[in-house]
Amino acid sequence: MPRLAALQDPRLHRALPWICGLVAALIAAKNAIGGYGDIGIYLDVGREFVAGGIDIYRDRPNAGPWAYPHIAALPFAFLHLVASNTAARWIWSALLGLGTALLLRATAGALRPFGGLRPWQWLVFGVLFQRCLAQNMTHGQLSLWVGTFVAIGIQDLVLGRDRRAGVALGLAAALKLTPLLFLLALPFQRRPRAALWMVGTIATAVLLVPWPFCGSSEHARHLADFWRTITGALAAGGGSSIVEAYAGPSISGTLDYLLQARPVNADGNMVNLLDLSDGTLRLVRLGWSLALAVLLGLWFLRARSYPTAQRLALQCGAVALAIVFYAPLVRVYHLAATMLPFALFCRGPRGHRDWLWWLTALMVLFSMTLRQRNLIGETLWRAFDAGGLLHFALVAMLVWLVRDAKFRAAQ
Repeated sequence: MPRLAALQDPRLHRALPWICGLVAALIAAKNAIGGYGDIGIYLDVGREFVAGGIDIYRDRPNAGPWAYPHIAALPFAFLHLVASNTAARWIWSALLGLGTALLLRATAGALRPFGGLRPWQWLVFGVLFQRCLAQNMTHGQLSLWVGTFVAIGIQDLVLGRDRRAGVALGLAAALKLTPLLFLLALPFQRRPRAALWMVGTIATAVLLVPWPFCGSSEHARHLADFWRTITGALAAGGGSSIVEAYAGPSISGTLDYLLQARPVNADGNMVNLLDLSDGTLRLVRLGWSLALAVLLGLWFLRARSYPTAQRLALQCGAVALAIVFYAPLVRVYHLAATMLPFALFCRGPRGHRDWLWWLTALMVLFSMTLRQRNLIGETLWRAFDAGGLLHFALVAMLVWLVRDAKFRAAQ
């Protein structure tokens, strides 16, 4: 019993995110020092930003184009100016560790109105979803900080700090466009003040902050290049290296590969159940998108029967899952912005007969384990990864969360 009491010690709960952050920084450093990876691309962009006159949004071999607003290049430009290549990698690894700690701390804060998670529930959370954070470390991904700002914004919204929430969510959207969905949701959450602060933060970060660092003409060119890259990717259909390079848990990243014969890697391997025409595939995607929209809307509406803080947390969880489903391209490390609905799922099961929770947890465990490639082999792992197992696991999770919202509201 003393050991169980020690697990409930609030000092341990406060220290745990920072311990995880330290571990994350070490993982990031292990992969970043001496390698190239995403941190190498970021440092290249920072160097090009400083040099000026270079299209940082050009298509890069084996990486695709840089797809962030050019304010995201500023930290790496600063690292290029003040540190050697190796020192810059150490600094970025430390920043990734800090972001991990803040993300976990904010997720725990957003769960406070629900009474938080018990130690065994945090253990389940770590086992099922650690890959979302671990891949950010192994790739040195900027998406970790996008997820961190989203988590901080949700926590502040839940705690009634609308201005701070709008600023944090605005910073997330200034780094990556997908959190803009929160801007559409905030008025329906009865948080217009947070929406206004989010708009102001995005405008300031994207349109004003980079301006003094690169000059008017360069600033305007970067904005035009970014707009061309994003709109071109969305309009290109099958021709964009951004949206066509990877099967993932989004709707397009699952159905496109299951229902048409498309290569899922550089070797040309394909995993598809059918080979539908483009028109038929569009109809199937539309129908599936509408079905998920109904489920997300139902969860969003059912949250209205909860107290304000819990309502906002549940509705933010619905928005975070909507981003995953509807984004053109989603990889596992992008799911760092989805920690809240994942943590809400880890409050279950409601008993050993809660078969939907257990089945969903098993699907997530199989699709998100870091060593699954070694367990079942490259070919079979690739088949399940491209076969949408994680997508359907997240859909099952959404169904469970919708059902759970009704069950707990009735208690």
